[in-house]
Amino acid sequence: MVALTGEHGSYTAEKLARQLAALLEEEVGVEIDLRQATFIDSTVIGALIAAHRRAREAGLDFVLRVGGKTGWPVRWLLEVTGLGAQLDIMD
Repeated sequence: MVALTGEHGSYTAEKLARQLAALLEEEVGVEIDLRQATFIDSTVIGALIAAHRRAREAGLDFVLRVGGKTGWPVRWLLEVTGLGAQLDIMD
């Protein structure tokens, strides 16, 4: 599980992408915990989309976990980008 807490943008997206790539290279399904995330930007969304695509191609699970403390900007971005309909999201 990869947990994102607080705010995440271009300054953390590259590290996130590397972490996700490493898990997928090891053929491990990925769960992203956004329950404590208050903000993500388009660069983080890009990293999530790329990792989701790789997971799907490899036949691996890729799940986003949200909760009551997930920030409204995170939920809003998932909704307006259509990712909420494309990705497995557990609430």
